[in-house]
Amino acid sequence: MKCLHRNLLIEQLTREQLGKIVLPDSVEDDWLRGRVIGVADKVEEDIKEGDIVIFPPPPPHLGEYPVIGDDGYIIISENMVLAKED
Repeated sequence: MKCLHRNLLIEQLTREQLGKIVLPDSVEDDWLRGRVIGVADKVEEDIKEGDIVIFPPPPPHLGEYPVIGDDGYIIISENMVLAKED
C-alpha cells in the first residue's frame, strides 16, 4: 500500500508492544503510539519508516480511526504527529 499526499501508514502499538511498564487504565495517558510502516513522498524527511511516533486519539465525533486490512494499520496525516520517540 502506498500513502498519498502527506499521510503515514501506522501500525498502532500497545504499551505491551513498546516494552513500557503497564499501568492501570485510570492512569494511562490519552496519547497513542505507532510504528510508521509507510510514508508518502511529500512527508518531511524527519519521519521515516520504522519510527515510533506519538499522536492524539481521534476526535469524539469520529469514534475510532478506520482500520486498514487484517494487520490493523491506520492512516494519519503527517501534521497529526506530535513527537517521535528516540
